[in-house]
Amino acid sequence: MVFAYSESARTIRAALGSILRSRREATRRTLSEVAAEAGLSPAHLSEVERGRKEVSTERLLAVAHALGVRPAEIYADLARLLGADPDQRAWPEDPPVKLRLATASLPLEALRSVADFSAYLAMANPPPRPKERIGFAPRR
Repeated sequence: MVFAYSESARTIRAALGSILRSRREATRRTLSEVAAEAGLSPAHLSEVERGRKEVSTERLLAVAHALGVRPAEIYADLARLLGADPDQRAWPEDPPVKLRLATASLPLEALRSVADFSAYLAMANPPPRPKERIGFAPRR
């Protein structure tokens, strides 16, 4: 059966990682603090937060416990982020995270096309020049 959704394992890892990072930052805890409490290395937790590594259920439970949240809350955030309820889509505020999530399922050639087109648009549409020079009186 073909689905209209474009989620991939990479997209889900990136979304879950951004949720864990935003939850950790909301509690004002360092990566090292949460990793130590969850029994993980800071490097491993960093890779999970960046969507580069899978996280087992046991480790996800340990991280949730270290963050003081119920695992169901993390899964609910993940469902909203992936579009389970379009009215409550929980996109992160961080633009680089949004970009990673939006492009996570694109193949490399598609990413190159997007980058090339973005560069073309930036060159073809330069920002408008100001009519007056800032800090100087207008010429008469």
